[in-house]
Amino acid sequence: MRMPNDQRRLGRLGGRHVLALAGVMLVAVSAAVGLGLARGPTVQTAMAPPAGAPAWRVGAAPCRQDPMAHVPNPTRFLVVADCSTVSGTVRQVRRDPTDGEVNMLVAVDRTYTRFLPSGNQGLLRVAAIPRDVPRVTIPRAGQHATFYGAWVLDRNQRNQAAMHPVWMVEISGRSIGLAPPPTPATSPNTVVAKRLRVHMRAPRSVPVGGAIDISVRVESGGKGARRPLPEANLFFEVRTQDGRGVQWKAAATNTLGLARLTLVALEHPGSFRLWLYVDKLGRSAVVSAPVTVRRR
Repeated sequence: MRMPNDQRRLGRLGGRHVLALAGVMLVAVSAAVGLGLARGPTVQTAMAPPAGAPAWRVGAAPCRQDPMAHVPNPTRFLVVADCSTVSGTVRQVRRDPTDGEVNMLVAVDRTYTRFLPSGNQGLLRVAAIPRDVPRVTIPRAGQHATFYGAWVLDRNQRNQAAMHPVWMVEISGRSIGLAPPPTPATSPNTVVAKRLRVHMRAPRSVPVGGAIDISVRVESGGKGARRPLPEANLFFEVRTQDGRGVQWKAAATNTLGLARLTLVALEHPGSFRLWLYVDKLGRSAVVSAPVTVRRR
């Protein structure tokens, strides 16, 4: 995330890991699965916080068991509290093209300033990761909001405090949070989701050290009225068979609704799974496919 000079240290440097990808032709549909939010009468009840982090306000959102799941390069963070709640006024909002995250600078309310190290200069960076962005309405600059997420220290930014990721937001008394996430289809053929059509193509197999060229086409509209969708946000995540993320890459479609990128196979041989999250103006879809890295 690029910030003005006096705030730049609140951004982060996204590290890149390289991994071999082998692909398949696949298009996915977003279908509803249960990650709904339940609002209860205990919204004002706070869990006891760990030292150095605000408490979690119970009832507004579920507390995630693994808040670092799907976070790009999670080892750069020291998790102080898996779940925490903080309120403040949004000063800046920007989507980072290097990792697809939406980063916000928040001037926290006086109640929470004691949790900020001096290096934060009174501002807290709050980030929504690409997997959550389609399901969280991001507040605008100048709005006051309450954020629910993980309280962390960013090792890449001199241990500045951050809320990373955030998966629930309350703005001016109304709840803005996670809708059911899109689910990848099992069919290898094209499937339309919410009038969004995604087609991904990549090699089926690649040796260690090989270059992988991946192409994506995104279209909008129903049957007989399809048109290229420019500036659609793309986020690639590669995970091992046990669900551990090993590589992350963000991109966007051009004016023709196309995107191309190259990855290099430097990971150990094995089986992986490639996920592609696509979103644009409230529409979203997911592509998921097994990938393989082979020995030479």
